Amino acid sequence: MAFGLFVAGLGVAVAVAKSDRYYRFDWIPAWLMPLCWTGAIVVLVLGPAVCGDRQRVWVSFAALLGLVTIPLWVLTMFALMWDDGSREVKVTVSADGRHELVTEYFHNTIDPSCRVWLRERDGLFARQTLVWKRIEANCPTSVEFWDDSTIGITEYAKREPFKTTFDADRMEVAKPFTLP
Repeated sequence: MAFGLFVAGLGVAVAVAKSDRYYRFDWIPAWLMPLCWTGAIVVLVLGPAVCGDRQRVWVSFAALLGLVTIPLWVLTMFALMWDDGSREVKVTVSADGRHELVTEYFHNTIDPSCRVWLRERDGLFARQTLVWKRIEANCPTSVEFWDDSTIGITEYAKREPFKTTFDADRMEVAKPFTLP
């Protein structure tokens, strides 16, 4: 059981690390990783007491793992403090229904900001890539697919749209537009 909890913690760590690229993993909370590993340590500590087997060796091993897990709790809680409070403002679906442009409002420390993601719409391992991002700026007035590989983003009502192309197979944008 301890090994299973340890492997589950590793799975959570991988899912959290890959959640920027595979956006459907966002629902997995980062605090689940140290929770699984803490559970593995508890099982290791209680295991010898229940089985009556070499308790000193097991407790020493569990204490060593506990010393590793405590900093993970601290780092995880610190990372959770930096949550940007993002929320979807608008979703535009492509004509073929395979992709979507998601306009997302978020906070950069205290500054209201906006970003636009290009996302696949199918499966658990659906990918995303950043198309447009502005710090201290409002969301664009218009985000649209012009064809199967061209995106148009209009920042202000009477302004020329920003155009870029994307490769649907590699899920890459030719020219992402990001300003600090």
